[in-house]
Amino acid sequence: MGLEGRSLVSVWDLTCGEIRGLLEQAGEFAAAGGGGLGAGRILATLFYEPSTRTRLSFESAMLRLGGQTLGFAEAASSSVAKGESIADTVRMVGAYSDIVVQRHPWEGAAKVAADAASVPVVNAGDGGHEHPTQTLTDLFALQRRHGRLGGLTVGLCGDLKYGRTVHSLAPVLARFGSRCVCIAPPELAMPERFMAEVEELSGQRPQETADLAAALPELDCLYMTRIQKERFPDKSAYERLKGSYVVDRALLDRAPEHLSILHPLPRVDEIAPEVDADPRAAYFEQAAGGVFVRMALIAALLGLVDWPDASEEREPAQIAREQRRRRPQADVGACDNLKCVTHHEPGLAPDYLIVSDDPPLLVCEYCEWEKRPLPLSLESEG
Repeated sequence: MGLEGRSLVSVWDLTCGEIRGLLEQAGEFAAAGGGGLGAGRILATLFYEPSTRTRLSFESAMLRLGGQTLGFAEAASSSVAKGESIADTVRMVGAYSDIVVQRHPWEGAAKVAADAASVPVVNAGDGGHEHPTQTLTDLFALQRRHGRLGGLTVGLCGDLKYGRTVHSLAPVLARFGSRCVCIAPPELAMPERFMAEVEELSGQRPQETADLAAALPELDCLYMTRIQKERFPDKSAYERLKGSYVVDRALLDRAPEHLSILHPLPRVDEIAPEVDADPRAAYFEQAAGGVFVRMALIAALLGLVDWPDASEEREPAQIAREQRRRRPQADVGACDNLKCVTHHEPGLAPDYLIVSDDPPLLVCEYCEWEKRPLPLSLESEG
């Protein structure tokens, strides 16, 4: 059965075996093409936010599989402009297609869509929350460049606070046995919930530093991210922090020869154009590989390829994570994150999960923001 009929909201929805299977299938598609496997199938793309690589690579993936695409590239051109909910939109589009890909600025929107849809839904980015197919693309690039996913030291650099790509990537690297170094100004540090998750998975808290030049010599991969202007509630803070890190030829003089430089793109000023010719620059190769990764994912979710049963076995980390998460006894009020989908989707109530007792930690089930301050009942239980 494999992944057939399932949705992909989070990287946690996949076992490491399933991820390896997808990357292996992506490699086969890169070598031999899609062979018309998806003939007669339709992919719908619902993009409420601007996108170039993600939207076009999904469309290219479906076309290379022999299928067709439909959808919208901006919410203003759809019934969303009339006030239609996410749930109603995906219910209708699911009647017109076999699989739905959604990008949305509200965090937790992918879960709403997956819960409502009658067909598989793929999260193509929900605000600053997660971007699982970008993570699969990143892993594919690492596998092709380094020949492995474990035993690597990966520097995550730039906007680690709002960057959804690093929020997905850091925990999965820990699951495969690689180490993260978080490189960011204090104002853009990796959120605590992801730091704690990586520490629990690996037994070691990620190193944090603001000094890229000092961290560079120990890295196997430098994963650059842009400072994301659209996520900042305070535009003056963006103006102060933009340009915090720039990779140029002079900086690369301090870098190992085996280094790979990745970037989810688009870049602004964080990688100088002169770096493009350096053999360590892998970001355009990384983006191109995303087509084959998405071909593999579409084919798996639609049941178009065979799947090894062993890859479906849940990992101890996944089982422990699921068992630890439980709902509090009492109502704890609205989500503190104003970009959470629960503030915008009609009829959607806040829903929280206790994820830790010591120390007590409560997170929104949709966007995973921590509840601060904690409800008195939870504080007393802890």
